[in-house]
Amino acid sequence: MKQKFKPIVNSDLIGDYITVELPGFSGSRPKPEPCRIHYLSMGSGEPLLLVHSVGQSIYTWRKLMPKLAESYCAVAIDLPGFGYSDRPDSLNYSMDEMADVIVKCLDALGVKKTHALGVTMGAVYTMFAAAKYPDRFMKVIALTPGGITERMPKKIRRLESPLGPVYREMYGKKDFQKYLPLFYYDGTVCTDEVIDQYYKTCDDHASRQAIMYAIRNFDGEYALETVKKANREFFIIWGEEDKLQPMDRLFALRKMLPDSVYHSIRNTGHWMHEEKAAQIAEAADRYIRYKGTEK
Repeated sequence: MKQKFKPIVNSDLIGDYITVELPGFSGSRPKPEPCRIHYLSMGSGEPLLLVHSVGQSIYTWRKLMPKLAESYCAVAIDLPGFGYSDRPDSLNYSMDEMADVIVKCLDALGVKKTHALGVTMGAVYTMFAAAKYPDRFMKVIALTPGGITERMPKKIRRLESPLGPVYREMYGKKDFQKYLPLFYYDGTVCTDEVIDQYYKTCDDHASRQAIMYAIRNFDGEYALETVKKANREFFIIWGEEDKLQPMDRLFALRKMLPDSVYHSIRNTGHWMHEEKAAQIAEAADRYIRYKGTEK
């Protein structure tokens, strides 16, 4: 019998902690840096790891996670630098580092092999981790995998520039109120409560710095080339009304990864997992159980 869960996920300390060791600082005597990772586990069955994007936290799974937990042991982590995980000093947020952190989290959780689902930048981290550590991942679902695009607000794109540290400190709640609705097809879903929940884990210097470095060191081209060489199948889902990652990027991925499975959802935007949680959960479950049929 399937268990029923209430959507209790928010931006408070609702989960537990594991500790992973990061490489630490370079030098003649580098010391590993311990990093506490905030995570939440819900449901039972085969493990299904949830990986959020840059600037997000476990909160982004508030609608999808309870639905997935009806069939799987859904485990959501706050990536280092985000949510209620530590803001490590020695992490550069490179693709390899983020993939390694994901696998270190699996080790700390005692998970030998898992299904995984990631969103946008988190989807690329997850795909790259699966290509780098193929024995640790089963089915991998990627929601709109990609990085910063020319359609994103200038203030976000400027974090990649030499003036990034200046723009980093300029972010305030008004910017969240202005930009967050762009991530949805229906901007009215982005209520004051949603804005407050996202802002509360980004409103400090260390969090803004993590966002800046993660954006600066996100190398999607390198990651996808590695993924291509791995000859691994993924289930890639796109929102047809995505304002920030247009559908032509999906078509480009189909050429790069022809053996993967593709699916698009109408009337939803960049954060489709918040707008169309039931459809995402159904599609993910169908793919995991039956592999899927759409290309």
